[in-house]
Amino acid sequence: MQILVTGRSAYVAEISLSMRYDIVATLFGSVMLVGTIFFIGFRRWLPLLGMGFSLLLSCLVALTFGLLIFRQLSMVSVGFCAILVGLGVDFAILTFGRYQQARIDGESHRHGIATSVAKLGRAIFFGALTTAVGFLALILSGSMGFSQLGVLIAIGIFFAGLFMCTILFLFVRERQPPLRHDWVFEMVKKYVRSSVERPAPILIFASALLLLLTVVGFSPVPPLHFEASTRSLEPKNSRASRALQEIMHKMPIRWEPVIAIVQANNPQELHDDWQTIAAHWSELQTAGKIKSFSTPAALCLSPKSMQQNREQLREIDFQTARQTLDQTLDSEGFSRGAFAPAFTLLDNLQHLVDPNAPLPNWREKLPASSSWWFLVDRYFAQDPLLTTGFVTTNEPVSTYAQRVNLGRDLPVTGIPMTLSGWSYALADLLPWTHRQLLIISALMAIFDVSLLAILYRDLRLWIIQVITLVFGIGAMIASMKLLGIHLNLLNVLSFRLVLAIGVDYGIYIVLVWQRTHEIEHDVAGVVKPVLLAGLTAVSGFGSLVLARNPSLSSLGSACAIGIFWSLVATIFFTLPAMAATEPESSSKDSGGMR
Repeated sequence: MQILVTGRSAYVAEISLSMRYDIVATLFGSVMLVGTIFFIGFRRWLPLLGMGFSLLLSCLVALTFGLLIFRQLSMVSVGFCAILVGLGVDFAILTFGRYQQARIDGESHRHGIATSVAKLGRAIFFGALTTAVGFLALILSGSMGFSQLGVLIAIGIFFAGLFMCTILFLFVRERQPPLRHDWVFEMVKKYVRSSVERPAPILIFASALLLLLTVVGFSPVPPLHFEASTRSLEPKNSRASRALQEIMHKMPIRWEPVIAIVQANNPQELHDDWQTIAAHWSELQTAGKIKSFSTPAALCLSPKSMQQNREQLREIDFQTARQTLDQTLDSEGFSRGAFAPAFTLLDNLQHLVDPNAPLPNWREKLPASSSWWFLVDRYFAQDPLLTTGFVTTNEPVSTYAQRVNLGRDLPVTGIPMTLSGWSYALADLLPWTHRQLLIISALMAIFDVSLLAILYRDLRLWIIQVITLVFGIGAMIASMKLLGIHLNLLNVLSFRLVLAIGVDYGIYIVLVWQRTHEIEHDVAGVVKPVLLAGLTAVSGFGSLVLARNPSLSSLGSACAIGIFWSLVATIFFTLPAMAATEPESSSKDSGGMR
């Protein structure tokens, strides 16, 4: 015998178990990748441990504040640690990278720390601010899970920036000599020199490539598909999904019905409501708008009708009827035992004639062991006045237009009704995801460009940074189109995350560019950490690709692609664009002075 198990409970259970695995697996995967990149870039183990300790402390502080604010956390919000590791490590790379550069320049341990914090403290503050605001925007999503996620990461990012400028240096040994040969820094320094002295070739090539990708990204062809089916939420190799597919293959008319929830104030109102609803749905079925329906109307008894029936029973002479039955049985020679139920029925009916006798309750007549309770519980909640009816549509509900039509046709005027169901609720999420993609991402973009205007106070640099953001998002969309990555209910969040994270790289470089007189030295000193930070962020989100949940995997893919192109645009467009548009009065001399 083969038993197949599917349904909402089976799906939710599998999704929950897969997310637990994904959180643990992706967290350790992210830590390993981030640690490897950090060691390759700086070849130091102790600062790596300090970075891990600071990140762990940030997670614990955020978790503590989260529990104080929300009391309990959802499974979605608990996954904030994996994201925080990929983002908070940026601050560690920036501060330690600048410290190491100061030590190479001959500064002492204390002066190196002071230089690192003084040079990058302001940039880290505003970088943490933009990222925190980007995640706090999740409060506007209307989803408790995403709201908690946004608040936790915002708190964690703030403390990560603080701890990386303080606690991290407790793990940096004063006697440890600085690196004498840093091949990564040397390569970056050569690139910065080339970008400053000859920006035109790099700027032309980068602009052409990024502009082409941006045009492809924002053009309607090829389209960026939106996947609204439940498959975008199913774990890989889902047994509930396989069971559902087999059942649908063998029983093709079976799919998730639309559930109508009705609550009344008293039994009579419940009876009248369901009689009206059943009549209305029967008209819809006749008109071909729905396939079938089932309601608890037959079990919602009318106290008014029962009282009328009691009054009619009073007109019957049960004593005469009993005597007539006795005489008939005696005259015809029938056994009285065979007609015992008839006498019991007459006794019960005669008992109901008494106006003080309570009306019968069918729930008390049905044995607790009866198999019919399986059907009854389908319609009634623990409160017998809270009931549900089921409508089978002509085809599975998969579009928002179907949801709107059902929301208009099924309710009855004057009867409060709540419509629900797995497919129905999923279709109802489509406008929510579109709002997340358009409105809230637009608000995040407005915040970014406003903050940059206040921060830079330079129209030239502001325009360059805005173009960089447009190039990063455009190239991200184009890559998703070309790689066949569809939007779904979760990865629409990637756009605001990329806006919040991608703008930080430009802030780090531009603020150093504005305040330094040693362009080649100082800008190269920040470009190396930015490069490593971008690679760690790409690795952190890229580790989500291995997740069992396709929506989580696609979120990681989308974020990794977006952060990659934001990093490329910052290094290969922002830097040469600033050099190419540098005013003559501030041009670099042969000594690299500004």
